Amino acid sequence: MQRLAPSIVTITVLAIVIPAFSTSLSAGKAKMPEPIMLEKGETVISKSFESASEVDKKSMAFRKLTQDEVQDGVMHALPPSIALKGKKSDSQWATSTFARAGLLNVPAEFVAQFRWKYNRPSDAKLRKTGLAYIDLGHRCIRVTMTPEGSVLVLENHLVGREERLSIVLQEVPNLKLQAEKWYDVTVEVKGEEVVFQIDGQVLYGRHPLIAKERYDKFNIDVDGAGFVWDEVTIWAAGDYRSDWEGEREKLSI
Repeated sequence: MQRLAPSIVTITVLAIVIPAFSTSLSAGKAKMPEPIMLEKGETVISKSFESASEVDKKSMAFRKLTQDEVQDGVMHALPPSIALKGKKSDSQWATSTFARAGLLNVPAEFVAQFRWKYNRPSDAKLRKTGLAYIDLGHRCIRVTMTPEGSVLVLENHLVGREERLSIVLQEVPNLKLQAEKWYDVTVEVKGEEVVFQIDGQVLYGRHPLIAKERYDKFNIDVDGAGFVWDEVTIWAAGDYRSDWEGEREKLSI
């Protein structure tokens, strides 16, 4: 997992032509994992992407010249290398293969459930080196998914940009990034704890830095051919579930 987190200290609107990716878009009904740490509080954000009006500047942000398009009940986030191909641009991101989309006005503590998939890059190199970040804050609480496996880290904006250090909370070699696969994800964050449930894997982390202030609260950032977002709902964090202490002990072993 060395490539996933270098220099690691381990401690416990444009008109976009959507490429013809081989997909059945919202294939099947989402089966979101049930939260295991928190009860759901008040609904803060809910998007099904049935209409382009759900993507607006008040609730979503797109970085690195990422271009978006709502089509057939999903939102496509495309990197400029694809969406702006053949167009002139002076931006440093004009040929970038990164696509980044995030939600605004997300509380620091929340429960989130969402469905997304990673588009298959046409470039052979990107198919090997492509990756996806699920960020609870830009470079803060991050799950990095690659074809070789995944890792839950506290990234360098929390730990210290000067040293470029990361704190590894958990490595998950069995959670490999697969193109054109729908991922149903549940995320819970409260106090010093965070739980990700992705593709049958449970990633758990506990650290004082998790409770600190962070820039942004929720983003998906991929290197490759962009990604598709089917739906997302975010609730304010409710009380801890009555059986959480027992579940925590299992995850901490």
